[in-house]
Amino acid sequence: MAGLGAKDILRNVTALEQLIEEINFQRAKEMRQCLMSKDGFVMVQGTTYWTDLFVRHFLFQTDRSTDADDLLFFIRKKQLKGSRYIPKYQTEVEVYRRDSRKLPIGDPDIDWEETVYLNLIIHQFDYTLTLAVCTRTSPKDLQVLRRHSQASR
Repeated sequence: MAGLGAKDILRNVTALEQLIEEINFQRAKEMRQCLMSKDGFVMVQGTTYWTDLFVRHFLFQTDRSTDADDLLFFIRKKQLKGSRYIPKYQTEVEVYRRDSRKLPIGDPDIDWEETVYLNLIIHQFDYTLTLAVCTRTSPKDLQVLRRHSQASR
């Protein structure tokens, strides 16, 4: 391994492996901060870590094939009025094309960590999506009128 620089080693690592390594590094950093807290409380700092990770791995990804999916998924969380001690959120999934001018980059209502995880699952793993149109036949039963399944790749 002598003579290999960091750039040479990183070239041999897949984009998925690099993303997982960066997530693990951040998790370990957060755990160290929790353990170092003497009183059990950790001040959560506003950080752009997850936004930057999303942009690097999903927005400016250069090694994707020409037939790759160009949809990006964003998790928006809006705080609802309720108890001031236990906040409640309304969660929505927004979908944009990669080249859209309306991408919510930097939007504070986007849960960037969850957005990274959702795009990781959608873009890196094989899955089958099934959509069904149903009608309720009784309070506990549904009848499938039409169903369509499609594999991700």
